[in-house]
Amino acid sequence: MAGDAFTSEADKKHFLAELRACDACVMGGTTYELSKDRLRPQALPGLRRMVWTRNPEARTAETIPGVLEFTAEKPSRIMARLREEGRQRCALLGGGQVNAAWLEAGLVDEVILTVESRLFGRGTPLAGNVPLDVRLELIEARALAAGGPVLLRYRVLS
Repeated sequence: MAGDAFTSEADKKHFLAELRACDACVMGGTTYELSKDRLRPQALPGLRRMVWTRNPEARTAETIPGVLEFTAEKPSRIMARLREEGRQRCALLGGGQVNAAWLEAGLVDEVILTVESRLFGRGTPLAGNVPLDVRLELIEARALAAGGPVLLRYRVLS
């Protein structure tokens, strides 16, 4: 299944609340394509959106300076720019390649996962096909709604 078609209403509500607590987000091109209608600037004013893509020049027409930007910069440079802008809380929205690159660069301090009450045989690996060994410490576990889904919040240790 692609995108968030399988997620519960409780998860969607939680995700939106988490995103509203951020002043920036970074995502890959596929994640952007799947969610650009929900992440449009009017829906979440004040949220700085960075799309990490191999070909940012192809998205020039969609760029809104200071709001929506497409870049091929290294993750550390993107985070440095966001800090220079005064951004304090950035959500990493994925996909797998983006997650892996930011984890490898040591730029992730927290991982939030939702386990849905559903099984299916395909999906996007959380960190692509990159062999990672990232230690986590559970800091929260709770049901978002009766019968599931379950929220797991981890602190990144290494």
